[in-house]
Amino acid sequence: MIYVKNLYKAFGDHVVLKDITEHIHPGEKLVIIGPSGSGKSTFLRCLNLLEHPTSGQVIFDGVDLTDPKTDINKIRQHMGMVFQHFNLFPHKTIMQNITLAPTKLKLMKQEEANEEALRLLRMVNLEDKADAYPAQLSGGQKQRIAIVRSLALKPKMMLFDEPTSALDPEMVGEVLEVMKDLAEKGMTMAVVTHEMGFAREVGTRVFFMDDGIILEQGTPEEIFSHAKEERTQEFLSKVL
Repeated sequence: MIYVKNLYKAFGDHVVLKDITEHIHPGEKLVIIGPSGSGKSTFLRCLNLLEHPTSGQVIFDGVDLTDPKTDINKIRQHMGMVFQHFNLFPHKTIMQNITLAPTKLKLMKQEEANEEALRLLRMVNLEDKADAYPAQLSGGQKQRIAIVRSLALKPKMMLFDEPTSALDPEMVGEVLEVMKDLAEKGMTMAVVTHEMGFAREVGTRVFFMDDGIILEQGTPEEIFSHAKEERTQEFLSKVL
C-alpha cells in the first residue's frame, strides 16, 4: 500500500531521516518505536506529506505523492491521520467535527454524513456526545472522536502519531481499545507509540528507529524477545 524509496528529510543541516527504503502491505499493523528524536514522527508525517521529504519517493496505492502533479489533498482522503493533541475544532460540536470533511468534500450529503457519524460514535460508545463541544470531553473521549473523524472518510489506511502520549494513564486504555478494534477489522495502520504492550499485542511488524534509520525490524516476537541489535536491546531494557 505504501512504498518509500530512498527517503531523506533534513531541517537545515540537521538530517532527521537517512535513506529509508521500506514498504507497508495492505492489512499490516506497523508499529514504530524508538527513543525521542529518532525520526519516528517525521517518518510517519512524510507518508502523507505533512512533512515534505528532502529527497526520495513516497508511493501510496500506486500514486507517487512526491510528484508535484499529484493532488495530495485527494490522496489524504484515503489516509486517516490521528495526532497527539486531537486537533478537533473547538467551536464545532462533535457531530459537526465528524461530518465536516465528508460534506465539504462532497463525499456524502449532510443527512448521510450524520447517519455515518452516529454509527461511528456508537462504535466508540460516545453517541451521547454528538451535540457536545470538545471542551466538554475528557482527553480519552477527544482522542476517540479524533479517530472517528478520520474514519468518516472511509480511509484505506490510518496513521497514528503517538495517539496516547498526551493522555492521563487511565484514559490510554480506552483509546487503545478502539485501535485494537480497528486492527481486528483489518485496517492498515502505521502507529508511532510508546505503548509497548500495544506494539506487542496488535503489531504485525515493528520498526525500531534510532538516529534517522530503521535500525531493526521484525515481528513483535523477534523485536521484543530476540532483538539482535545492542541499541534495540538497550532501549527495550529501559521501557519494558
